[in-house]
Amino acid sequence: MFSPYRCQICGETYLGSDAPDRCPYCGAHGRWMMGAAEWVKTGKVEMSEQSYEDCMKAIQLEVGNAAFYKCAQKNAQTQVTQAIFKRLQKQEAEHAELLAEMAGVEEPDLPDEDCAGNDDAQNLADAHAREQRAIQFYLQVADRAPEKRVQEVFRALADIESEHLKISNIYR
Repeated sequence: MFSPYRCQICGETYLGSDAPDRCPYCGAHGRWMMGAAEWVKTGKVEMSEQSYEDCMKAIQLEVGNAAFYKCAQKNAQTQVTQAIFKRLQKQEAEHAELLAEMAGVEEPDLPDEDCAGNDDAQNLADAHAREQRAIQFYLQVADRAPEKRVQEVFRALADIESEHLKISNIYR
């Protein structure tokens, strides 16, 4: 029998017999998946000026990464890399949506972003560098943020980006 589970990071709903190991939408660790009745909507977060600036920077980072992965998916050489880039693009876009909601701003459209054309190896190397930058920034934000929700989200995002980093390591 299917039950609804919701991700406490992104808020998306998953239907299944058990909670997944990772949120299928944003990639958050399974510890963030809970029964839908237990889920608590957080929405816009009251935050310090620094946290707001960090959130706005993170939105741009996520939107830029989503656009990069969209380009890499379109130009992928194999079904495997196409599938990887497609999933990463969707997760990065989900992160941008989450961050925009937290900041109380409209999610920006994906910009035009270049990638290495049909060179999967270079796109994976570029993805690796992008994920490393995101992890480093998100951990800094989590350490300096006074708001519990901002800390939780940025630590969860750093964890998710670490999983993305593993993917880029395996396939490059």
